[in-house]
Amino acid sequence: MKEVIVISEVVHNGEAHLQVNSCFVQMVSILHPSKRIVFRAEAKHIAALKKSLPQSEYSNLEFLSYDKYYNEKKYNWGLRIIGECIQIIKTLRKGKSLGNELYIWTCLFPTGHFFLNLLLLFQRDKKHLIILHGELEYLKTKNKRATEILFGIILRVGLYLSNSKTKYIVLGGNIKNSLKIMLSERILKKTYSILHPYNYYVEGDLNSLNNNEGLIIGAIGTQMLSKNSNFIYLLANHFIDEVIQKNVTFRTIGKLLPELYQFETDLVEKLYSDSFVSQKQFEFEISKLDFIVFFYDNRAYQLCASGAVFEAIRMNVPIISIKNDFFQWLFENYGDMGFLCDNLEDIELVIDKLKNGDYDERIQIFKVNMTQFKIKNDLNTLALRLKKII
Repeated sequence: MKEVIVISEVVHNGEAHLQVNSCFVQMVSILHPSKRIVFRAEAKHIAALKKSLPQSEYSNLEFLSYDKYYNEKKYNWGLRIIGECIQIIKTLRKGKSLGNELYIWTCLFPTGHFFLNLLLLFQRDKKHLIILHGELEYLKTKNKRATEILFGIILRVGLYLSNSKTKYIVLGGNIKNSLKIMLSERILKKTYSILHPYNYYVEGDLNSLNNNEGLIIGAIGTQMLSKNSNFIYLLANHFIDEVIQKNVTFRTIGKLLPELYQFETDLVEKLYSDSFVSQKQFEFEISKLDFIVFFYDNRAYQLCASGAVFEAIRMNVPIISIKNDFFQWLFENYGDMGFLCDNLEDIELVIDKLKNGDYDERIQIFKVNMTQFKIKNDLNTLALRLKKII
């Protein structure tokens, strides 16, 4: 009988977190071609993931689906917490029936961390690997709401309860460094870092679709105040004459949270603002951009990797961003792939010079660095790094 590894996504529906889950499934399959790899997730998530995989190369993969337990358009913490706990129990039961040796949890809410590790106090014979994402932001208490502080406490207790056979992965070396002042040495010793995995393959030459008439600058992914997404409206207002004359276009591609409605203006085009866009259409729209703009500062991304920046790298679209620890760490280790600015005024100066063609040589360097980055960090390379952890 083949040895079994169970990979489980108990949080996200549909195409949310598709890239990172697809990559972990592929990397584990690469590392263990003779083992039985079982991926358990919501039905539509599995359907989307199957499409992203070169299935003929991964014959050892099996899929187990469940029906989604919450409505993405109506946020209900109660349903999410209870549903996640139920799916954790069902995953553990399925793993036990299969006789598996390792569980990999690709995402958990703070409540999921607590519930899982509480259960594992009574089941210490299996190894568990938990991927840490944005939930780490709850560990910070400054300028947080009471509910966010509560989730941070729940997460800390959950991490503290974890037994010796549980390991954690963060998606960036800077995140591991930031955790040194937040977590105990016991937890840090079993916390490892690898680069955020991403499948950089792009079908066709989508960059050939770029519009050469004027600059097209876009913000991609879910737009929210915690990411300073309202800044794009300030930029558009600053360049109002250029926008009207079509010399500069500002655009958002992705869901727009209601908290941003007050900032909306016709100066910023919005695409797919009501729901998540399919990966294929997302790529198509990104390919039309000349630059992708990010406004993240360390209030949001000190303890979280940005999947959106890897989508920019994947599509070879240079970035313009406010400085944050994650982007600075990324550029220091792999070369500049865009402009890092101290504030919004610096971004305005960069755009002014871009309009005049002042940075043409630097832009070519950015694109060369992006290409080299993708070669150095393909899934086979990251799989070898993951092997040392598993």
